[in-house]
Amino acid sequence: MSSTQVDTSGFGGYAGPVFRDGDAFTFEIAEHHLNGADRLHGGMMMTLAAIVLADVAREAARAKEPTAEVRALSLNCDFVSAGEKGETIEGRAEVTRATRTVLFISGELRAGDRILMTATGVYAIKGPDET
Repeated sequence: MSSTQVDTSGFGGYAGPVFRDGDAFTFEIAEHHLNGADRLHGGMMMTLAAIVLADVAREAARAKEPTAEVRALSLNCDFVSAGEKGETIEGRAEVTRATRTVLFISGELRAGDRILMTATGVYAIKGPDET
């Protein structure tokens, strides 16, 4: 499977580019993603986790209803380690539980073998006629 750029329109455009190849999302840390200590900014890690988990949630919802949308109800992030400029971050997530209207997602961000962040999210599934 070839790598495709993930839609990061809106605020997510400041975070990208983010690419997806199968289950893996990749992102390269650039200068503007760093904090004052020259490490990957925590807000950037949370943004990346939100992009990864939402994309997995959207894919799962659309597998059942092609026009479904998802809305984040909750996103919890735990910082484990810091990322460095030039490192490639890999994000992965999976649906851990699914009901008719809600998805529970778990994921992580890694730099090589090092875990940078773990994250869990809860997403509402919305049909085309719902707000």
